[in-house]
Amino acid sequence: MNKSQLVTICSRSWSLMALRLLADGTASRVSPLAAAAGCGRTSMSASVVHLGELGLVERNPGYGHPLRPEFRLTRSGKALAAWAADLYGIAETDQDRLLIRSKWSLPLISCLPDETRYSELRRQLHPVSDRALSQCLGHLSDGQWVHRSVSVNTSPPAVSYRAIHNGIALHQHLQHLPPLTASG
Repeated sequence: MNKSQLVTICSRSWSLMALRLLADGTASRVSPLAAAAGCGRTSMSASVVHLGELGLVERNPGYGHPLRPEFRLTRSGKALAAWAADLYGIAETDQDRLLIRSKWSLPLISCLPDETRYSELRRQLHPVSDRALSQCLGHLSDGQWVHRSVSVNTSPPAVSYRAIHNGIALHQHLQHLPPLTASG
């Protein structure tokens, strides 16, 4: 699994949901996708454009109005869309689905096979900022995906993180992320 690929895919909040909805057969224009996802058209449009830039979706030639085009999954988009549908199957609650949409949640979970120190997470997720990493760890801890442990037996105290509950299932699922291919 390529962490930079995962960060790229997750950089738009609704990208994975758009892939999932396209895989499930939701109408392939921006408005129906946005309505099914419960987000605004502008956000969904930015995510669909992003997926197009990655070669995961393309305009469906001959269908749709020029101002309201239809989109379809490419070959690599179909593989990733099936993976995204399985990913959302792991998310049990609305809070879980909200965490999946966060830019750094999935890349962070992918770095937690075992106890991992904050500095190691920051190194693995470069260019994440300290603020973004700290906030994401807090949200993942609140969502019961990550456990924070502090060892006071060292000086200074050592803080480490590990995946728990759905975080473990997500970490395992992330190991099977299909590669992006340039050919689409």
